[in-house]
Amino acid sequence: MNSAYFLGANSKDGFYSLYGGFCCAPGDYLTVIKGGPGTGKSGFMRKIGRAAEARGLDAEYVLCSGDPDSLDGVYIPALHRGWVDGTAPHVIEPRRFGIDGDYVNLGSFYRSGLTAEHHNYVNQLYDRYRGEYAAAYGFLGACENLRGAYIPRLFGTEECGSLRRRLRNILKRCRPRDGAAETGAIHCMERFLHALSCKGELYLSGEVTKLCKLIYQLDDGLGGADAALKIAAEEAEAMGAAVIICRCPAAPERYDAVLIPGWSAGFVSDGYGIPGARHIRLDAAVDAAALQPHRAAIREGRQMEEKLRALALERLAQAKALHDTLEEYSKAQMDFPALTEYTAQYIGEIFE
Repeated sequence: MNSAYFLGANSKDGFYSLYGGFCCAPGDYLTVIKGGPGTGKSGFMRKIGRAAEARGLDAEYVLCSGDPDSLDGVYIPALHRGWVDGTAPHVIEPRRFGIDGDYVNLGSFYRSGLTAEHHNYVNQLYDRYRGEYAAAYGFLGACENLRGAYIPRLFGTEECGSLRRRLRNILKRCRPRDGAAETGAIHCMERFLHALSCKGELYLSGEVTKLCKLIYQLDDGLGGADAALKIAAEEAEAMGAAVIICRCPAAPERYDAVLIPGWSAGFVSDGYGIPGARHIRLDAAVDAAALQPHRAAIREGRQMEEKLRALALERLAQAKALHDTLEEYSKAQMDFPALTEYTAQYIGEIFE
C-alpha cells in the first residue's frame, strides 16, 4: 500500500524536522540528493517511486511541507532504500557514506550562464524568500502565545484520570482478541499528516483511513486533545501496540493524531473531519460551571488565532511564489536532456 506524509513542518519556532527518523532501520540505505531550486530533485524521486509502483512495489512519499505538490523524499520498503532532498531547511547526510548511504548531485547538470546583474536579482529573491518564511513563523508564534493566553487550564489530574479510564476501555475493545498485535516493545514512527503550507492548512485524512477502519475524533475546544492523544499512545504502547505518532505542525510538542495500524484503529484531532468517525467530546470531561466564565474569551481568542494563522498562510503562499521564480532561473540553466538520460540509467540500475 502506497502512503504519503510529511517529515517537516512550518512551526511556531521555525522549520521543524523529523527527517532523522527517515530510512534509518537496520539494513536501510539512504541516498541524499543535492541541488538547488529547479534542478529536478522532486521529479527525480517521483520517477523512482513510479518505477517501483510499476513493478508492483509499495512506495512511501514524503511531501514537502512548504509545497505539498513537491516531494522531499521517497522510500521503497521492499528494497530498504530511500532517497531524500538533503538541502536546507532539512539538511541531512548519510550516516556512513558508502556503507549505508551515498549522494546524488543534480547540481552537476547546472550550467551557469547568469550575468552579474542576474546574480544580484537572484540574491534579492533569496532574501525576500527567507523574509516571508520568517514572517510566517512570527505569526505562528503569535498564534501559540495567544492560545496559551485564552485557553483555560481546565484539564487537571481528575479530568485526565477520567479520560485515561475511558480511552483504556476503548483500546481494550480495539485490541485484537487473538493477541496477534501484542508483540511487546515496538518502535514508534513519528510523522506529520497535517501541514501549514502555501496551499493553506492541509490534513491528509485519506492516509488515516488507509491505515485505520475504526477512527475516534476528539472534539476539542479547550486544548485537551493533546493530553488525550498522549494518554491513548501510552495506553496502546503498554498493551504492546505499534503506534504512529502524528505531531501538530504549528506546535510539534503537541500530538495531532495517534494511529494503531495493527489494530486498524486511530485517534485524531477534530481538524481531520473524517466522515464516519466516532466522536469523543472532551469538553464533557470538564466541569461546566468552571468553564462558563471563560466562554467569551475562548470565542474571541479563537477568532484572533484564525486571523493570525491566515496571515501566516498568506506569507507561505508568497514564499512559494518567490521560490517558483528562483526555480525558473535554475531551470533555464539546467541540461535536462542529460538529466533525463541519467535518471533512466539510474532507475534501471536500481531495479535490475
